[in-house]
Amino acid sequence: MSLLQIIAVVVIAALLTGGVIVFIRLRTVFAPIERSSLRHLIRRLRVHTDIYLPEGTGPFPTVILMHGCGGPRGVTEAYGRAAAAQGFIAFAPDSLALRRIDYREAVSKVCTGARLRAAERAGDLFAALEIVRADHRADSTRIALAGWSHGAWTILDGLTFAHEHSAPPSLTRLPDNPLKGVRGVFAFYPYSGFLARSRGHDWPTNFPVRALLVRGDTVCDDADSVRVFEARKAAGADASWTYIENATHGFDERDHLPGSGLVFDENQARMGEDRLMAFLKEVLG
Repeated sequence: MSLLQIIAVVVIAALLTGGVIVFIRLRTVFAPIERSSLRHLIRRLRVHTDIYLPEGTGPFPTVILMHGCGGPRGVTEAYGRAAAAQGFIAFAPDSLALRRIDYREAVSKVCTGARLRAAERAGDLFAALEIVRADHRADSTRIALAGWSHGAWTILDGLTFAHEHSAPPSLTRLPDNPLKGVRGVFAFYPYSGFLARSRGHDWPTNFPVRALLVRGDTVCDDADSVRVFEARKAAGADASWTYIENATHGFDERDHLPGSGLVFDENQARMGEDRLMAFLKEVLG
């Protein structure tokens, strides 16, 4: 669906519903995004990036952890510590702290798509990659990317920008070879709805992209992700997915918003952790 078609659908919906709220959402969805240089973004993001360091001297194989729409919420910390225990250095940038977005605003705006959609946040991914490359403790030839929900959406959108060598709307330009050193992507329950760029844009084909989906996900429709992964696989990407059963979206987050219907499951969280660690060992050695 083209941008004009999307606008037309939203306008018609607004007319049919009397739609002050819908028009407000239209204004926020298509509001201009401030662009900055990659160097400026790196400088700002570095102070909001947690690093989980293994024992030893390094350089260590590296994973970048992109949190969900509500922020780190203990998830990237848990996975970061697990990765460090297995000999990987983990970098966990906080896209919300960078923008002074608190949890309440994150839930009401980021999680609803009114602010900081993945195409904009993809700039943070490219900045994080440059932060890794500048850190002598990280092996910049062995990098994996992992994301949860909004963070997974961000990574997958980032793949499309890199594949086309097109800067995301938050950056003035991309560096040369922006995914240099990336050996694989692991996406936990990604958003793949109509705003996802991966629905109509290809990914690189030189490393695996894996997803762990929640069967019957009520937040990020797993069927949307299956369609995206099937399409990207048909276009040549090394893309595949597996399911986790009897779980909710965010099964590995301990502190959910009351009334959300989302449930932390310790056994499933351990399974998710095991899946990611196995993937890191496979692609990073």
